[in-house]
This record gives sequence, C-alpha cells and structure tokens, in this order.
Amino acid sequence: MSAERGVGEIDVGSVELLGVTKRFGTVTAVDAIDIQVRPGEFLSLLGPSGCGKTTTLRMLAGFEDPDEGEIRISGRAVQGVPPHRRDVNTVFQNYALFPHMSVSENVAYGLRQKKTDKTEIGRRVGEALEMVKMSRLANRKPREMSGGQQQRVALARALVNRPSLLLLDEPLGALDRKLREEMQIELKLLQSQVGITFIFVTHDQDEALSMSDRIAVMLDGRVEQLADPDTVYDHPRSAFVAGFIGKQNFFEGTSRDGGSIVEGDGWTFRTSLVPIGAVDGHAALADVIQFVVLTPGRKEVIARLPRPDAPRLDVGGRVWCSWEADHTHVFGAEQAEIVLADPASDEAAAIAG
Repeated sequence: MSAERGVGEIDVGSVELLGVTKRFGTVTAVDAIDIQVRPGEFLSLLGPSGCGKTTTLRMLAGFEDPDEGEIRISGRAVQGVPPHRRDVNTVFQNYALFPHMSVSENVAYGLRQKKTDKTEIGRRVGEALEMVKMSRLANRKPREMSGGQQQRVALARALVNRPSLLLLDEPLGALDRKLREEMQIELKLLQSQVGITFIFVTHDQDEALSMSDRIAVMLDGRVEQLADPDTVYDHPRSAFVAGFIGKQNFFEGTSRDGGSIVEGDGWTFRTSLVPIGAVDGHAALADVIQFVVLTPGRKEVIARLPRPDAPRLDVGGRVWCSWEADHTHVFGAEQAEIVLADPASDEAAAIAG
C-alpha cells in the first residue's frame, strides 16, 4: 500500500463507482450509476440480460473503460490502469482453464507469471487447493473433472493471488441445479473465510437472495434498488424490482385515499386484502406447492405455500386468499408500465401482493 496516496487499511477491498457511464455507440449500457461496496462485502449485481451488470463488472476488471465517472478500488482511481495491474481477479462462467495443464499448474500460473519464488508457489497453491477441497485432484487435467470441480479450480486460481477484490461473472451458470445450490453455500462460506470482497453477477434471483450481503438490482443500465436481500424482497422500490425479485401478483387499477384503496374491473383492494376465487390448478415446486386461483373477474392469483402447510384442494374448489397488509405495494402508472401493458390512465396503479 502507498502511504503517499493516503490509503488506510480500512480501504482495502472497498469499491466505489461514482456517476459511472458506459456507451457502445448510441446505446448506453451503464447509465450514471453510483455504488459503494464495503471491504469484505458480498455484493450481487442482479438483473435481466442487457441490464448492464456484466459491463459494470468488465469496467471493474479493466476490460472496459467508463466514458464518464470514476471507479475507485481500495481507495485508488483505476481509470486507465490495465487489468494485470489491478488488485482484482475474475472468475468466468466458462472457467477458462488451460486444458494441457494439471490442476496445480493451472492454479500456479498467475504466480509463475509474477516470478514468485518456487517454494512460495508450492505453499500457496497447496493452501488454495485445500481451501476449495481439491487437493486430492492436484495432478488431474481439466478434461478429467466435472464442471463443479473445474469451477473450484478456477476459484483457487483466482484466490491464490490474494486479490482484494474478486469478480464473479455468473460462475455457477453452467452447473446443474443440485450442484449449483451446493456451490452457492460453499462459495458464501469460502468468501466469509477469506474475507475478500466479492462482486457477483447473476440473473438468478434465488442465488442473489441466498448469498449476498447486499443486492444491486439493475435495469436498463441503472440501479433500481441497492439494499440487503430482506429489504429488496419485502420492500421493493419499484414495480420492476417487485416483479423481478420474486413470485408476485400484479393488479391494475385506479388508486384513491392515498393508495390505501385500489379499484379495478369488478374488484376493490383495501389494506386488508381477501379476494375469493376458485382453484384453477396447482403444481409442486420442490419444497412448495403453488396454487393458481381464478377470481370471479377472471384474474389469476398465485399462492405459494410450504409443502407441509399446503391444504389438499380439488381443482374448481372455492377458496379464500389473504396476505399481510405490509406485503402489498402500490406503484404509480409510470412504474406499472414496466409490468403491465397500457395503464388505463395517469391514475393507474400496479399492486404487487
């Protein structure tokens, strides 16, 4: 660390994006975003394809330069600093392992490029492989390993350099569901163990909710909401966040009395919401049962219950649906346009329940 720049130890691993904008021709991929990441934090960039999350990651890695704004890593501005001179490592979805090298040779590659002492290389490679539980496969080639094992090697190769910031670009995307869920737990435990700042790109809502200290939900190059998982899920700031982050019910209507009452075609919702309807269908989704309830006005309501609590219902049976008042959010017409086509008027509102 350089004392002349005034960088204290508390800054190591911190990240600041200040008014960062990136354009590709006439397309603005990232639009004046402001994000601050604390040292040792696990932050996920979450959003659909084309929202700007991968472009943001590439700017942090040094593969792209911002057109406007400033990026600071560990308290230092990094505009114009090439990737190999940043205290940053990246793990990609395709792992990018050298096929002709063994596991230990792949992990050691970065240290050899830096001309690290051979004894030190051996020690650090051993530590990194032990960390990701791959010591026993040190002499295997990538083609002799499963996708999950290759992903662990890619993590070890990134961690052996001891970066202050690790960037992960959908690293679990190529894994099957069971292995993906296992690796989510292991990756979070590993991050807690090494204490390195992780910035994780994903389009998988459950993945972000289960792993992150905070989530930046992105849309059209902007950050729609930046908060901890509970806040993002329970108190979405926009209709897009409400619809993207979980299984929500949306209703279009006209609000009055400050949004405490919303009326639609043949229905009225108040702060205590209890619509009646008939079961239109149900499906088992691992540990939950999902019911589709059709109201008299032909509006579908999705209800999901933990499998042990789910009642046995026949299709066509009459049911009541209810939910907590604070699980209801009212958004204005400009927000409703994101999830509902053609709001009826400027008074239209989308309710997410």
